Amino acid sequence: MLNIFIAMKKIFLLFILVLISNSWAQIFVSTSGADNNPGTIELPLKTIPAAVTLAQAGDTIFVRGGVYTLSATITINKNGTEINKYYLLAYQNERPVLDFTTQPFGSSQRGINLYGSYWHVKGIDIYGAGDNGMFIRGSFNVVENCSFYENRDTGLQLGNGASYNNVINCDSYFNADPSQGNADGFAAKLDVGTGNYFYGCRAWQNSDDGWDGYLRGADNITTVVENSWCFM
Repeated sequence: MLNIFIAMKKIFLLFILVLISNSWAQIFVSTSGADNNPGTIELPLKTIPAAVTLAQAGDTIFVRGGVYTLSATITINKNGTEINKYYLLAYQNERPVLDFTTQPFGSSQRGINLYGSYWHVKGIDIYGAGDNGMFIRGSFNVVENCSFYENRDTGLQLGNGASYNNVINCDSYFNADPSQGNADGFAAKLDVGTGNYFYGCRAWQNSDDGWDGYLRGADNITTVVENSWCFM
């Protein structure tokens, strides 16, 4: 009798999970969209910030291919959970490029500020930002199959306590600041948190380091770089 009860409980919980998963939304962004659209594949939004505003934990934002000309930093503050993450993904085999080349040079002129936690960002290029291509201060995020290039400081930097983020199969190259001495490919440095992990990443022809792990005001910090390359 007890076994029957346990089995019925498992079926009930599975049913609840299915109901929850079916409620997760898909939100689409396209260069041909408009931010007063509902964000469907037929009527997509124009910008990632508009999609982030609509998204709830568990939702997926699909970004269609093409070049998005941007001048303002995209700041993401929302937090997901281990079960209900946020997803910011290139749609299928398409490749979106976020072009920030109109931004002026300056420490606040980043491409994306990922301040939230439990985000999975995949398949997006970030190009020409006035500072970092992406800066992460959130935790438990995954950044996968993204490229960061020709930004005017480090391509992808982690700081302000950012912990347990995974950076998988990403490229960071041709990042250069005007002084030719500060732009790294990847940097988990200064006041970064612990447990950050890079796997299968490549950094080349950046004006400073491929990977910079210099710590200041931090202790007992571990960063792992595995099966990754740095050259030129």
